[in-house]
Amino acid sequence: MAQRLDIDPHTSYEERWGWRTPENYVFQPKKGLSREVVEEISWMKSEPEWMRKFRLKAFDRWERRPVPKWGADLSGIDFDDIYYYLKASDRSERNWEDVPPDIKNTFDRLGIPEAEQKYLGGVSAQFECLRGSTRVWTTDGMRPIKSLEAGDGVFSLDESTKQIVRSTVVRSASAGEKLVFEIKARGRTIGASANHPFLVLRDERKPGRRRARFVPRWVPVEDLLVGDFVAVATDLPDYGQSATIVKPRLPEHRALPEKSSVDFCWWMGVFLGDGYLHHRGDYLSAELAVNKEDEAFIAEFARVGKELFGLDFKLSSDGLRLCARGSRGLSEMIELQGYGVRAPEKRLPYWIWRVPLAERLAFIAGFVDADGYVREHPKNHDVVITSASEGLLDGVKELAALCGITSSKVVSFDTRRPDGRTFRGYRLFLSGRFDRLPVRNPRRLARLGARKWHHDASSPGGTTLRAHCSPHLGFVRIESIDSVDVEETFDIEVEGHHNFVAEGFIVHNSESVYHSVKEEITKLGVLFTDMDTAVREHPEIVQKYISTIIPINDNKLAALNSAVWSGGSFIYVPPGVKVDIPLQAYFRINAENAGQFERTLIIADEGSYVHYIEGCTAPTYSSNSLHSAVVELIAHPNARLTYTTIQNWSSNVYNLVTKRAVAEENAVVEWVDGNIGSKVTMKYPAVVLKGRKAHGETLSLAFAGKGQHQDTGSKMTHIAPETSSRIISKSISKDGGRTSYRGGVYIHPGAKGAKSNVVCDALLIDEESRSDTYPYMDIQEDDVEMGHEATVAKIGDEQLFYLRSRGISEAEAAAMIVRGFIEPITKQLPMEYAVELNRLIELEMEGSVG
Repeated sequence: MAQRLDIDPHTSYEERWGWRTPENYVFQPKKGLSREVVEEISWMKSEPEWMRKFRLKAFDRWERRPVPKWGADLSGIDFDDIYYYLKASDRSERNWEDVPPDIKNTFDRLGIPEAEQKYLGGVSAQFECLRGSTRVWTTDGMRPIKSLEAGDGVFSLDESTKQIVRSTVVRSASAGEKLVFEIKARGRTIGASANHPFLVLRDERKPGRRRARFVPRWVPVEDLLVGDFVAVATDLPDYGQSATIVKPRLPEHRALPEKSSVDFCWWMGVFLGDGYLHHRGDYLSAELAVNKEDEAFIAEFARVGKELFGLDFKLSSDGLRLCARGSRGLSEMIELQGYGVRAPEKRLPYWIWRVPLAERLAFIAGFVDADGYVREHPKNHDVVITSASEGLLDGVKELAALCGITSSKVVSFDTRRPDGRTFRGYRLFLSGRFDRLPVRNPRRLARLGARKWHHDASSPGGTTLRAHCSPHLGFVRIESIDSVDVEETFDIEVEGHHNFVAEGFIVHNSESVYHSVKEEITKLGVLFTDMDTAVREHPEIVQKYISTIIPINDNKLAALNSAVWSGGSFIYVPPGVKVDIPLQAYFRINAENAGQFERTLIIADEGSYVHYIEGCTAPTYSSNSLHSAVVELIAHPNARLTYTTIQNWSSNVYNLVTKRAVAEENAVVEWVDGNIGSKVTMKYPAVVLKGRKAHGETLSLAFAGKGQHQDTGSKMTHIAPETSSRIISKSISKDGGRTSYRGGVYIHPGAKGAKSNVVCDALLIDEESRSDTYPYMDIQEDDVEMGHEATVAKIGDEQLFYLRSRGISEAEAAAMIVRGFIEPITKQLPMEYAVELNRLIELEMEGSVG
């Protein structure tokens, strides 16, 4: 267990260390680093004792180690002017307007979406979101999304079975004001932001094929089309428990029911429709308005009333009502259910949402028996319910939806009475599977049986989609999509299937891409999470491997990271598992991964394969001056591990990263490393070739502009025989920027048959820029092959003349030459990264010629 310091959380912080916890932060230490601060970081994270000792040991080493003098100039770093741990609350802590204009401009020109721009600018996470009034289907009825909290029960779609299941809200958040688009489809309306995904069916037939081939896809609102088939919930699983009935606390009321039941709910539904409480002085009774011709219905109501309450309900002398002597206790119990007193104020009882399906259906059936009728229509025999209370029918509409019964909007009508007054009433039309209602009025029952079929949302507009539907899932056509207004928006994160039902639509929650990928790889046994979670949930793996590749005392910056690290990625791939999809920058939207001292640990067990992509081509803006990360990779025998990072820091950052891998027998480790932006970068991805026939490879790109120094390279250490390595380093300098290749190849005694090849190519755009090469080779074995070549060039006049003679502008010609120069890097990237990287290099090259 973590050691918790004996301090007062509000006063001793400030007295002892000079800070306290303000409203908008969970924790905010003072600038600078001390042993107490390191202990407090561990305490705040509730870490185990071994991690606290790990941090303290690293802090001791950090104090002793000197700042490196052999590379780039680090004299501008003030280690006492840095916050080493800052755990923000859910709210945005930086204003979007504070992000520098040049960063915003690059976002726009790279085509980065607005939500992601703000995240990369350090403002907020990338939330999809819905308007605050959106009603989410929950186990407590339909509730506005803005009112939901962690722990609330909602409904999700299990895509594998096409069934709706119960899920739990993990967290909820306001996503700020955004432009809302309103989607309408067969009586349903929902408002969502442009990036919120909906489940739709898209026709993806091959060219030349006549027959449609529909495929389910998660599609954001901005890509939806009128006419798309969008998924809707048509039914829900049974849920709930019989409710405990609130009763008056009097001895004579003990005979009243303790729990709800099917009979109780039906009787209460009938009473809600046509019942009322008769007050006459101190006399209070429960009575029901009836039509004396409904003899069977009257008899059933009286029977249930006798069994439940021990009361004898009899027809009054005028034949218009049922009443019973001694019904005061029942009347007081009815008042406690929250029905309301007057007809226009009637509403559903608070407990009805939580009872089982049979009881909910019985309640609606009782209401229909009392206040409903089946309309005579050539095409439809829909159930119509009338009431003086609009709010009551709104509630019935929601309750019916949670029972798998569709309905219309609540519509108003006016009726003129004989005395000349106008009466305002409301109607609700129930359709779909209303024949599942267990009505007990024979006249209602006869009409309900006259219907031959119902619309089950499996064939919208005559298109058969039954193969993609189920009793719980259907599809309807989108009728319109319109932008309406800028509104406050909200979203929830749901466990398990990570979608939920809102306004009847199936919509995905935040982090949809990350979670869908995580679920897929979890089935393979792959562990993919942030490092803070890994320490809590997988301590045996973390403790086994952490700092085994990069010791705490490796260098001052590695020691610093070990003392104050926060966030980063953790991946463990079991033996023989091959992850076919790259686990790329999904953690962009995970707040825990946004730290300045993240630590990443990836283990590829025997015979496995994984490709991890970190970062992105958009500028990562930071108001802090120091980014110091540690990355450790372990490739067990016959495993292959590829680590790709394209980092584009804002120009005020010292980017100092220690990255190292171990490759065991027949294992392959590949680093693809792109470095753009920052004030200073020092990064040298390394591979220790520990096992026979292990292979290591580094492809790196560095781009240095005005006032920037990119000091990068790679290190390969050959320990075992027949190992091989390759280093390809590309660098571009412009506007006085400086690039340096600093690499090393070490071949230890016994590494017979080792092969290594190093290629360093530098491109200078102008006369003021600079490129340096500092290769180091330590070969202690005779039977080896070693090659090294280095070139420094600039864009030649002959190349430009040749391309311009073909009608290509000088600027485009220069860009083509640069694209060709970096092609060994871009061809190793996924297509979207390659496109963005080329576009980014073009932006960096603007103004270089002409």
